[in-house]
Amino acid sequence: MQKDILLWMQSFAKPWLDSVMIFFSFIGDEEFYVATVPLIYCLISKRVAIRLAIVLSLSTFFNYALKIFFNSPRPIGVEGIRSLYIESAPSMSFPSGHSQGSATYWGYLASQVRKGWFYGFAILLVLTIMCSRLYLGVHWPIDVVGGLILGLLFVSGIVFVDSWLADRPLSFGIKLSFAILLPLLLLLLYHQADGRKMVGFLLGCSTGYVLEAQMIRMALPRSIWRRLLPTAVGIALVFGLRALSKEMMPLGAPWDLGRYLLLGLFGTFAVPWLLVKLGWYPREST
Repeated sequence: MQKDILLWMQSFAKPWLDSVMIFFSFIGDEEFYVATVPLIYCLISKRVAIRLAIVLSLSTFFNYALKIFFNSPRPIGVEGIRSLYIESAPSMSFPSGHSQGSATYWGYLASQVRKGWFYGFAILLVLTIMCSRLYLGVHWPIDVVGGLILGLLFVSGIVFVDSWLADRPLSFGIKLSFAILLPLLLLLLYHQADGRKMVGFLLGCSTGYVLEAQMIRMALPRSIWRRLLPTAVGIALVFGLRALSKEMMPLGAPWDLGRYLLLGLFGTFAVPWLLVKLGWYPREST
């Protein structure tokens, strides 16, 4: 049955459609999220961006762990199935990371925007990314459905926790302790290479955000046009650090954890410090 669905979808294959589906599949890749989280942080809302980074890191972490647990093979190599963009499918199949990640990312953004048109856009985009994974022959239907359900569960969880904490403001010490201890606890549960990366990113983002709110308190300029150049500079610096760290730091533990920790800390603490220091962004009024 699942193979029949893939064969039916691939019966519509055209060279131009291959390119379109690879593009939508790329939107679910790590590079897309690395670019857009700091963009949201510097251009739209620090609060939304950091919660997006946290829920996305947690969702991705558990996706990696579940792939190892279920150890489900992909349709790659199955007779009759044509598989494209296989470099985006290095691990096991269930649940789909692209499906889960896109449902988490766009689902959380939709919960914050709360506009009918954005809900429609988010649903359409998530479904298209899911279909792209089937069309490209790198996932079974059960993989993308499972990823969708898990992603929406993570979004529901972060929205519930966020609303619960809104009425219970926490001290700086408690926030910092939570930002450090939660990622380290996750590391004890699952410490494979991909898990270490997500733990490092989560640790860096959450710690940097708490420290920034206490020490720097960057505020976004009223005019969105004044945010464009600083945001572009911030994203360029994050990607520059990402490329440099890959060249300078060895692969494997503990360097992969340290590399992603540095990336998260740089984006949420060092970049705001620089933007305030240069006078591009003001400080929050006390």
